[in-house]
Amino acid sequence: MHLLIVDAMNLIRRIYAAAADTELPLEATRSRCLSAIARNAEYAKATHVAMVFEQKCQTWRHELWPDYKLGRPPMPEALQHDLADMQRYFQQSGVFCLDLAGWEGDDVMATLASKAAFAGLQVTILSTDKGFCQLVNPRLSVRNHFDRFTWDELMVEQKFGLKPQQLADFWALTGDSTNHLPGVAGIGPKTAGHLLDQFGSLDVLLVQREQCDTKVRNALNEHWPTALLTRVLARLRTDVPLGFNLHDLRWQNGR
Repeated sequence: MHLLIVDAMNLIRRIYAAAADTELPLEATRSRCLSAIARNAEYAKATHVAMVFEQKCQTWRHELWPDYKLGRPPMPEALQHDLADMQRYFQQSGVFCLDLAGWEGDDVMATLASKAAFAGLQVTILSTDKGFCQLVNPRLSVRNHFDRFTWDELMVEQKFGLKPQQLADFWALTGDSTNHLPGVAGIGPKTAGHLLDQFGSLDVLLVQREQCDTKVRNALNEHWPTALLTRVLARLRTDVPLGFNLHDLRWQNGR
């Protein structure tokens, strides 16, 4: 069995942006999204599909870091007003849709993906968000619909020079501009990669930071609390209570 998990807002917003100059952009977005889901379900030979939406609300990340996602452009008003109808459209077309109040969609997707992979399913997450790369394992991959690219373990290691489970530590050091997360001032991607190659993890690095050169050691001495906070924020949760079973997700192929 193979589960395709669709990052609803990621797919919808990108397709809507491309359809904005059409005569009926919302209708075009719906049909193009459904077509994209069907094509990727066929590509993955998916037996089950879930489309995860996100309610507009504050989450635990905002409580820890009020500037989380600060500066992101707002959703177009027309699209925002149509989201509920759009979700019903996908549901009526045979796509299981869900959103959970108080939870970020990324955490819902991460929980569903991790549980399904642990249960023995192959899982594909359909999203352009590289944050999902931290979940990649032999049973779980991340598919970029627009670039026709799939992140597996080999691709993650080739791109980042790190294992998927090291990525949260990597972003803890470098920060993450996409989500407006701070890192350790003075440590960029190249240095962070070298440090994780040498020490293996952020925890070991912090314990053994006296072995680092003066610049890195001083940066870590000053900013280690920020690094630990950023890791908490960057790491996807896999403990969200879901409340449905696998049968609900059976792919009905646009009934």
